[in-house]
Amino acid sequence: MEKITFCICFGILLLAATIAFRTVLIFDYQQNVIPCSPDEGTDFIAVNSGHLQRFQDALKLHSISYSVHESNRTALEMLLDHIEKEYPTIHSSSLVTMERFNLSTLYIVKGSVDSVKPILLAGHIDVVPAQPEKWSFSPFSGHNDGNVIYGRGTLDNKNTVFAILEALEHFLQSGKQPKRSIYIAIGHDEEVAGHYGAKVITKELEKRKVKFSFMMDEGCPVLQDGSFPGYAGPVGLICTAEKGYLTLKLSVEHNGGHASTPPKEGGAINIISDAIQKLQNRPLPSLFGKGVEIPMFEHAAKSQSFFYRIFSSNLWLFGPVLSMMMSLKDATRAQITTTLAFTQINGGIKENVLPNTASLIINSRPLPGHSIQDVIDHVKGVVNDPRIKIDVLDGNEPSLISSTESEGYNVIHHTIKQIFPEAIVIPGLLMGGTDSKYYGDLCDDVYRFAPSYLKPDDIKKIHGHDEIITIKNYEQSINFFHHLLVNVGESFGYFPSHDEL
Repeated sequence: MEKITFCICFGILLLAATIAFRTVLIFDYQQNVIPCSPDEGTDFIAVNSGHLQRFQDALKLHSISYSVHESNRTALEMLLDHIEKEYPTIHSSSLVTMERFNLSTLYIVKGSVDSVKPILLAGHIDVVPAQPEKWSFSPFSGHNDGNVIYGRGTLDNKNTVFAILEALEHFLQSGKQPKRSIYIAIGHDEEVAGHYGAKVITKELEKRKVKFSFMMDEGCPVLQDGSFPGYAGPVGLICTAEKGYLTLKLSVEHNGGHASTPPKEGGAINIISDAIQKLQNRPLPSLFGKGVEIPMFEHAAKSQSFFYRIFSSNLWLFGPVLSMMMSLKDATRAQITTTLAFTQINGGIKENVLPNTASLIINSRPLPGHSIQDVIDHVKGVVNDPRIKIDVLDGNEPSLISSTESEGYNVIHHTIKQIFPEAIVIPGLLMGGTDSKYYGDLCDDVYRFAPSYLKPDDIKKIHGHDEIITIKNYEQSINFFHHLLVNVGESFGYFPSHDEL
């Protein structure tokens, strides 16, 4: 008995020692970087009235994508004219070539070293519709109250496009040439799947056999203080993967009839309702431990308070606990599961008539690790009703998970630290879709990051009401891309000090 007690005590002590050892000695993934400062001259671009006016004028144009086949073409053309007019150095430089693909644009900034793989930056100029009556100011006014700018596209995604253009204009005006070539793809239909923009550009680049070291598209922001458990400061999320997209239609045909004599087993609506209940009760399994969440916690661990660091440093033991905690909230549960959302249901023509048909639309966001076929098989297996027909209406596979040890990840990390020095930088998962789904096969790694400094409430404004960006954050965005252009254009695994910029 004493031996058993000794073994148990020794095991507990060994476990505690292991936990403590890993907690104390967890690797610090955060880079030590000298931050960008307004006092350092050419290293910092101070936003002036010209920068703001160019951006505000772009926001005034109703460059709306309504559907795959319908957009405000006139506004998009006017926006492209505005870009050509306002950035003369870009459009006259011998280092830059510009090509149009429908209403999307590809800029190529020629590097001096052909043997080094280029990089790709991407953004888009189209926006989603807005409801003016629900905004404090017109969504297409570009209203500037001296602190923030209102407008559809201030966060998604005209801010990124114009920050890139401002940075590139400044870079070229300085007389510099990057060592590696830099491609900049500006889509015109990202909000409606990018079929005539990014997809067309990708096909052309495939023909030319262009391969990129990495690309960076729109993505996760810098979340303001307290957004990550155990860390009180802001968090910069570099999304190393994004979820896929799948729309399924479930439909059933059934004998109709008069509502006064319904069949005992129910009708078409009952059959569809049963399918919903089955799927609600049997969701796809969690993939915690197989995706982005492991490096996310590990990269944050050293910066967390000691209590939270215990969990993040010992995922081999506490992984199930963190998985359970993440499952409690909708936003975090979606990071570790493939979701099924019942978004549309149709059936019935009159209150006293049993319908002959009923249908259900399911929107799913497959997690990396699940394929579209996995989701279809799951739905078929759970519903298990031969009366229900299942059709795929639309879909694209989830992305691969890109490395957190590559040059691309590290140079983006480095640049975030220059502009947002108080932030920790960790990998994340993008819930929505971007044009990067087309470019992925051309790139060694794909990253998604937006240099937007956001509160939780601001995230709701993307595609919502009162979409805004602070003037300070727009300045940070310009400086982020300025530093990124310098870092990727002049260094290959090496980051220049500020006196070398």
